[in-house]
Amino acid sequence: MMDENVLYKLSSDIEFSKFSEKEYLLYNQKLHTYTKISQKYYDLLGLADGKRTLIAIREEFQERHNILLSDNQIVALFNRLKKQGVFGYDDSVKQRVKIPNYIKFGFIFLKSNMVSKIVPFLSFLLRKKIYIPLMIFGIIVFCLNLYSNYYQYRELNIVKIFPYFVVLIFVSIIFHELGHATAAHYYKAKHGGIGFGFYLYFLPVFFADVTDIWRLERWKRIIVNSAGVYFEVIFCLILSIIGFFTKNHVLQILGLVISGKALYNLLPFLRADGYWILSDLFNKPNLNFHSFNNLKIMVTSLLKGVRLKFDKVDYFIGFYGLFNISLIGFFFYYQIVLNGKSIIYFPKTIQGILTSLADNQSSMSFRELTKCVSILVFYIIFIKIFTELAKKAFKSIRKK
Repeated sequence: MMDENVLYKLSSDIEFSKFSEKEYLLYNQKLHTYTKISQKYYDLLGLADGKRTLIAIREEFQERHNILLSDNQIVALFNRLKKQGVFGYDDSVKQRVKIPNYIKFGFIFLKSNMVSKIVPFLSFLLRKKIYIPLMIFGIIVFCLNLYSNYYQYRELNIVKIFPYFVVLIFVSIIFHELGHATAAHYYKAKHGGIGFGFYLYFLPVFFADVTDIWRLERWKRIIVNSAGVYFEVIFCLILSIIGFFTKNHVLQILGLVISGKALYNLLPFLRADGYWILSDLFNKPNLNFHSFNNLKIMVTSLLKGVRLKFDKVDYFIGFYGLFNISLIGFFFYYQIVLNGKSIIYFPKTIQGILTSLADNQSSMSFRELTKCVSILVFYIIFIKIFTELAKKAFKSIRKK
């Protein structure tokens, strides 16, 4: 319902910055929240100067831009913005959650004030004269390491080196997240702490709060989102060099494994670093939504014989959504059809591994570990899809 007497004025904490040619980023300095708005809504909010009511704002906007806005549209918009503290603060204002909404059971274990004491000492690694040569050298060392230790890597018994493996993986992940925070600091964006949680409820993940980078230029956001992999490559480079000069093949192989894990992060799927880099490249904060939405529009227009008004980027994003679906389909086909027995006997396999671990008789190569992890991911995705479908079915039953 529209209140005809209320005068609307933007909070002094609200700051606007250009996001793209036709979009702006609305930033609340007090709540540290970010909202992407179109040029149209930017112009509309510019009329909230404390001298106009909602009706006056709507009429002025319609007169200037020749765009019709219904009472329901402008009330819904201003109520949503009110909850974000755009017009001041009351009980309806939602406080910012420091944990990303796709992370479940998350918590911050390295506070922002502690991170801020570390990152200034690492900032020199982001200098162009150091960044590019070091990254190239790291990739060359990785390739040489892979060539000389490939077969040993495939057959090495991970159980014997498991404690070292866990410790080094943990250290590399912390270094990875510090990379994101350091790059954010380097470009004068704020950073939060480093945390831990679960993606898709079951996959353990670490994360760094660098939400403030949305206010940076596109190429700077790309560097921040790729800095985690860069820092992890540096860590693995150190491991490989130490392993080479001490003739410690295990250390070289662990460096190789962690490098592989770091480079895997560049794949643009499942909210990995590659996903955020691609999101920055196309200026689409919610890339998954846009990709599946574009794909839906493309399929619908094809079936109806309607010509689309998409540009090349819109088509690319739509095909990215199609590739995502195809990849998931192929993964399920491989696991169910080509790897069905392993799926069925997986619980028994895990039981056998745990029993042999207790008896100190277990043996598992990295190849076998990779296979077990892929099956575990299958179960996680399957359970996630099943629970989402069950929720939708339950909601539809309740409506009836």
